[in-house]
Amino acid sequence: MSSFDELALAYDRVIDWEKRLQREIPFLVDSLLEIAEPRVLDIACGSGRHSVALAKRGARVTGFDNSKEMIQAAKELAEQNGVSTKFFLADMTDFAEMVRDEFDLVVCLGNSLALLPNTDALTRLLTEVHSLLDKNGRFAFQVLNFQEIVSTGFRVFPMKTGVTEYGEEVVFSRFYDHSGSSTHSKLILTSHVKEGENWRVVSNSLDVLRLDKPTVSQSLSAAGFSDFQLFGDYQESSFSGTSDRNIVVRAHR
Repeated sequence: MSSFDELALAYDRVIDWEKRLQREIPFLVDSLLEIAEPRVLDIACGSGRHSVALAKRGARVTGFDNSKEMIQAAKELAEQNGVSTKFFLADMTDFAEMVRDEFDLVVCLGNSLALLPNTDALTRLLTEVHSLLDKNGRFAFQVLNFQEIVSTGFRVFPMKTGVTEYGEEVVFSRFYDHSGSSTHSKLILTSHVKEGENWRVVSNSLDVLRLDKPTVSQSLSAAGFSDFQLFGDYQESSFSGTSDRNIVVRAHR
């Protein structure tokens, strides 16, 4: 029987990672300093795709996630690719006490920062990142733009199908409930797992911060970042709060 984390890993496997990395890695590489073996921290690294891709380009990468299954998958991916990336288990709210190094680049993609409990926690994390960066270091991250999401009424993601590690067919559905709070939306995740002739349903919900340009900018400034750019995509297009689904950020130490 698959656990929720194991189903999350099954969902991770149906992502078109080749296409996604082609879109995202150039932005991260452009954010790196032109030095030998730059030091990178990957926050909420998931299955380690970005970490390993950067390590293959010569970076010394450390990544962490709060899922044991994801960290194990990341370690296996690093071994398969012959890189010595370091991974450890930690939560975004308490990772700093486990990190002793300075970094040239800190990365956090996949709207992970929006899973923090509130904007105070976001500012604390950004402050911790600021303290971990080398004097010329940068922080590159991506979150969803809820100004656009709420104003357009976007709720339902396309369904996806995959297979668990046990060979079970699984159908994934995700949608937002925007009705409960002015500061959060609820992300409902449902997995329909086929077991023999029957289907088992596994559901979970996550509170997601409604981040937008003002909130992100205020938190960055409060954390000590005075030099940062907000883009509408990984090609560094000018950001529009009313039409861009993503906020892509590069902040300088």
